[in-house]
Amino acid sequence: MIKIGLLDFGVRAAHINSISIIEDLIDYACKAEELGYNRFWLSEHHNFDPLSPWLNPEVLLPVIAGMTNNIRIGTGGILLANHSPYRIAYTFKLLNNLFSNRIDLGIAKGYSSRNITNPDQMDTGLSRDNISKVFDQNLLSLLNYLNNEEELLEQQIIIPPYKGESPEIWALVSSYKNLKVIAAQGINFSRSIFHYGADVNYHKEQLHEFREIFFSAHHRFPKVSIAFSGCCHKDEQKARKLFEDYPYAFNADNIVGSPSKFEDTLCEYQTRYDIDEFIFMNVALNPEDRQNGIELLSEKMQLKANV
Repeated sequence: MIKIGLLDFGVRAAHINSISIIEDLIDYACKAEELGYNRFWLSEHHNFDPLSPWLNPEVLLPVIAGMTNNIRIGTGGILLANHSPYRIAYTFKLLNNLFSNRIDLGIAKGYSSRNITNPDQMDTGLSRDNISKVFDQNLLSLLNYLNNEEELLEQQIIIPPYKGESPEIWALVSSYKNLKVIAAQGINFSRSIFHYGADVNYHKEQLHEFREIFFSAHHRFPKVSIAFSGCCHKDEQKARKLFEDYPYAFNADNIVGSPSKFEDTLCEYQTRYDIDEFIFMNVALNPEDRQNGIELLSEKMQLKANV
């Protein structure tokens, strides 16, 4: 059984304004739930784009969660080096308890070159190494706020609601190079194979080792997924055209074509990567094409039967 979630960057056709994109996003999420998709993630980006419907998706999570009932809603992912770990812990824990323990907190090591506090300034002083250090420090703080409730209580620190469930935490990466660290921290793992420069080799043995280390440390198995991009359409030439119209470059390893091609490729990925959960970055720019694509894929993969 293959599970599929959706990832959305908020990119649509140029004639659709930002508020209309958000309206479409809500319709898209509701349709995804109806069709049997198991997750719906939104990215954080701070690129300059007059049509950007959001930069940080946090404010949209309760809107979409409130319009749905079962599908998991989350981030893919929060750029943690940009944010206060205390605020992220508080926001996502509260949301998770307001919405029946179905909020995902995906975190990424990326960093905006634009100063979020003062967006007219640029953070020119942060090197890649410094970004990594800030991220690592913020991640340890975040995990402390979410996992050590009794110790925090002794320090008169509370992350409401007391005794509430913390969100699922996902590390969003494009390689396996930090697997041992992720396993030690007890974080679920989602690997992108569509970001430009991502490692697309299978490395199945490394994933087996990750699961063993994780289980030994936490007495449970991690959740693991692969994120891929593409476009699904009955007409393969039409699918290729829709994919080529997307304005940003991705890795060459995409799935573009018919529902049967998606089924064959995902079943191959399931075997070669030893993973049965996937996150689909649908690049069709028009709402009709996006919805048509996920309908075709749901029908072919029999996603409704998994609900």
